[in-house]
Amino acid sequence: MAVPALGSSQHAYIASMAAYVGVDPQKDINWVVQRGAHAMQLLAEGKLDALIGFPPEPQQMRARKIGHVVVDTGLDRPWSEYFCCMLTANRDFVRRNPVAAKRATRAILKARAVCALEPQRGAQMLVDRGYPTSYDLALQTLKEIPFGKWRELDPEDTVRFFALRLHEAGMIKSSPQKIIAQGTDWRFLNELKKELKA
Repeated sequence: MAVPALGSSQHAYIASMAAYVGVDPQKDINWVVQRGAHAMQLLAEGKLDALIGFPPEPQQMRARKIGHVVVDTGLDRPWSEYFCCMLTANRDFVRRNPVAAKRATRAILKARAVCALEPQRGAQMLVDRGYPTSYDLALQTLKEIPFGKWRELDPEDTVRFFALRLHEAGMIKSSPQKIIAQGTDWRFLNELKKELKA
């Protein structure tokens, strides 16, 4: 299984998925550190069994007919029932700069709305900034991401779910309750859910 680095978010994600289905990620998976295009090429050559891809990699692999999808976390349960990504910030920065932290959160949520409601505009902005280089892949990616779920999904439940998975995988020792109590603050999100119209 290829990951860009041991300890990376991709490594943690796959390890937690493996543990969830009874596979010991420390004993049963041979981890190979490879990145992006090189990992895709190794998969195409049969030198890797699997890799985890985040947009636009899955779209690039589909276009090149490399491999097949085993799990689509945007569609397949239980993964699709939880946030795949979360906004994090330094605790001291947020305490010292609550207005700036809330403004940044608002800007990210507004950008999400642009991508959801105007995927062509969002795709062009991505290409103009050099990521990815193909407008068609950028547009396909934006159309496939379920941007609208941010109001439906429960971030605390997401942290609990993934903390349990990471604990099962032997990657963390803290309990979900401790992580939630010491490491989360939903204040800005809850305020912005009311402030920003659906």
